[in-house]
Amino acid sequence: MTNKKQMRTSTKRMLEDILRDYPKLPKYIKEREEELHHPTPDTDDNIGGGRALNKVSNPVERLVLTIDDDRRLNWLKQEQMAIDDCLDESGEITVEIINKLYFHNHNEATIRTLVNEGDVPVSYTKGYQLLNDFLFKLAKKLNIDVL
Repeated sequence: MTNKKQMRTSTKRMLEDILRDYPKLPKYIKEREEELHHPTPDTDDNIGGGRALNKVSNPVERLVLTIDDDRRLNWLKQEQMAIDDCLDESGEITVEIINKLYFHNHNEATIRTLVNEGDVPVSYTKGYQLLNDFLFKLAKKLNIDVL
């Protein structure tokens, strides 16, 4: 799948940031779920006064609605699923490229260094093509406009 189209630089950088965060996504998801399980209570500015008559008092029901409706949590899960799907659909060399470029901390690797050091058995052109195809697939799965 060769993409002759160009991707906006800002879109490519955003997708690369999403990929760099991928190893931390399970931690981010767990932290967000914990935030939703243990929300900070609202301060009560009502001094004296009566009871709230229409207040929902079922904390389990409120928690389920909050977790299901939480945009940040849903986006994190969507990112994780999209990357998992793209990795599953990609060949071994593409997975190795993505792994070495984005999943290692403080990594300064480029396609050129991966090819020069023999980490991936393809040419520069083929390496860039595999990377770009992966980024286009990921953008499509995340419904991100690339142009």
